[in-house]
Amino acid sequence: MTSKKHKPRNPDRTLLPPPTQTAFGGKVGETYRDSVPDWSPVLPLAAPEGAPNVLIILLDDVGFGQLGCYGGPIETPNLDKLASTGLRYNNFHTTALCSPSRAALLTGRNHHSVGLAAITEAATGFPGSYGSIPKSAATVAEVLKQNGYNTMAVGKWHLTPYTAYTAAGPFDRWPVAMGFEKFYGYLGGETDQWAPLLVQDNQFIDAPTRPGYHLTEDLVDRTITYLRDQQQANTGRPFFAYLALGACHAPLHAPKEFIDKYRGRFSQGWDKVREEVLARQKALGILPASAKLTPRDPSVPAWTSLNEAQRTVYCRLQEAFAGMLDHADHHIGRLLAALDELSLRDNTLILVASDNGASQEGLQDGVTNTDRFRNFTPESVEEMSLRLEEIGGPRTDPLYPMGWSLAGNTPFKKWKQDTHMGGNTDALIVSWPARIREGGAIRNQYHHIIDIVPTLLEVSGLPEPMSVNGVKQMPVQGVSFAYTFEDAAAKTRKKVQYYEMLGSRALWADGWTAVAWHKKGSSWAEDRWELYHTDVDTTEYEDLAAKHPEKLRQLIAMWEVEASKYHVRPLDDRRYERAADPGRPVAALPRERYTFYSGTSNLHPLAGPAMLGRPHTITAHAFIPDTGAEGVLVCSGGEFGGWSLFLQDGRLHYVHNYLKMEEYLVSSARVVAPGMHRLSARFTPTAKSLKPDFFTGDVLLMVDDETVGTLKGIKTGAMYSAMTGYGLLVGRNTGTAVSPRYEVPFSFTGRLEKVVVDVKGDRDAEGELRLAFSQE
Repeated sequence: MTSKKHKPRNPDRTLLPPPTQTAFGGKVGETYRDSVPDWSPVLPLAAPEGAPNVLIILLDDVGFGQLGCYGGPIETPNLDKLASTGLRYNNFHTTALCSPSRAALLTGRNHHSVGLAAITEAATGFPGSYGSIPKSAATVAEVLKQNGYNTMAVGKWHLTPYTAYTAAGPFDRWPVAMGFEKFYGYLGGETDQWAPLLVQDNQFIDAPTRPGYHLTEDLVDRTITYLRDQQQANTGRPFFAYLALGACHAPLHAPKEFIDKYRGRFSQGWDKVREEVLARQKALGILPASAKLTPRDPSVPAWTSLNEAQRTVYCRLQEAFAGMLDHADHHIGRLLAALDELSLRDNTLILVASDNGASQEGLQDGVTNTDRFRNFTPESVEEMSLRLEEIGGPRTDPLYPMGWSLAGNTPFKKWKQDTHMGGNTDALIVSWPARIREGGAIRNQYHHIIDIVPTLLEVSGLPEPMSVNGVKQMPVQGVSFAYTFEDAAAKTRKKVQYYEMLGSRALWADGWTAVAWHKKGSSWAEDRWELYHTDVDTTEYEDLAAKHPEKLRQLIAMWEVEASKYHVRPLDDRRYERAADPGRPVAALPRERYTFYSGTSNLHPLAGPAMLGRPHTITAHAFIPDTGAEGVLVCSGGEFGGWSLFLQDGRLHYVHNYLKMEEYLVSSARVVAPGMHRLSARFTPTAKSLKPDFFTGDVLLMVDDETVGTLKGIKTGAMYSAMTGYGLLVGRNTGTAVSPRYEVPFSFTGRLEKVVVDVKGDRDAEGELRLAFSQE
């Protein structure tokens, strides 16, 4: 029996859900003997003939000058080998920040057009900054899925609105509702690589606990499994796989052997490393011989001005970054080998990029605990010196200093979050053996991350959709760069590209770039626009604003047009303050009382009760058998900050971990007797400090309303785990342990009926203690 190839059901460029009824094209007789079947209504959609598989590997916070095949000092042999089978682009650009670049990558639209002016958590309630991709900008995954592709996303997402970070969704902006048939990874901007907060499809799941676990290895394992499952099903359908690694965003976590491999390799310092990288870039042909190294940023000290302790700590943090990237490359090599084993490489289009330039968020000294950093309590170099051998391991949460970020973006100025080239210029490797046969070649056409979607549509033989799932689509705003695959000398088809990030602005057009760096808190009228002829001056070295004022005015005027077209205004230079705006919507409706049950999913901090610095009482209703019980009743946070109420050695304990700097413990003086009890901790704030940002307060420990312990003057952070996502857990402590007094998961061995959190009110009808004062 043979069957003819069926055509895609989208001749009018419209993508619609499968119809409930389809015209029958066969013949119905009295019996099957005199009838003719028609299978077309139930056949799956078919991709256009010859459509390639697609694999996108997105790195995180990896700069232009860090990969080995781009002249970087870090060993990336597997990516280097991949580049040798395809193309390296030296004029590829992103938005300079995480969520915006990911939105642009998956939709083919500018980030303000789809509401992602900044990260999702920084939404401000304006059209360009809703923090939520509209349905009028369907992802390429949705388009490919409805045209015969299997689709899968693994790793970092960071495109779900903060208002949907709950176990009840809404799920319409989670990956499986945005075109991906499978998802395994994490929703937020970062997670602990040793003990991640994971999501599978639409469900939070507990962190794996097997010895030696690391997230990068897990994500690659999962991708390989998904691809093997897809292939062994033998449907003939192509796949679209999106692997977004956490490497190399903070925390810089890698196995010690990968970090130790780089011991001493950066002792020459960031100034010398920048010179060495540029020399290799020229030798590789990544940059022309005329390229000049931009001056060291004034916010970065000369390496020769540092003392020995600073150099030692800074080098170890850079070694952790290098080890993390090397480790990621190792596992990418496993994925590429799996494609070879499945005989898929030839017709698989592979794209490797980063979402922005290297990150300056570690500021001058770097950090080994980013929760301290976010609470304006940075570590000193002397403190970090005591933990050198732990850096990069599971007991740290590190990020390197900005001097290494500048070196990572060699030869450009600035870094992630900025609109100079260091923030938005990234490596792009493209391999497709079936079509790209000029292995190891370099392309210098100017392109942007919004250009990936139209490229994928073109090579897949698909038109730009006018409607998806009944929703009219905004035009795709990118320009396909598939023309560059065979023609190195082709003139770029890109005409103009604007930039705006956290108040800084830029515009490229016809080989010229105008850029204005904005100092936070200053007037935009004070910003100084610079002008570069980037077709000639490839590093933005020579500012031509004074020589060509008319050209600068022309580009500034073009920026104004683009800004109006794509909803860039209002300009906003706030960072963390956006997330703290009290007028913003919340993920879950606030209550005066919350009731939780054992075994429920992690309650993300954005969806849980606001407790830090507020009066509250936590009450666990628990039964202790005659043989006793132990374990966590309820906790929030992890090793780098949080609190836990637990039973151990028969006694009730409450511990507050203040940013891993101090641990406050209060314990019951006597063993809690068998039977049913109300086990409580009551916190009363007494003062607030700003920068460093913390509250002080007193804790009462209670058993059945009787005070059994008192602790005065504890400190609590203003924000714990909002980025990593570990929130409230009942009956266990997954992830990392809030206190070293127990090991995860330390599940409660008695019977836990419920946990009640009160944040306001009086004693209720059941006699449970409720606080009688409000928080202004």
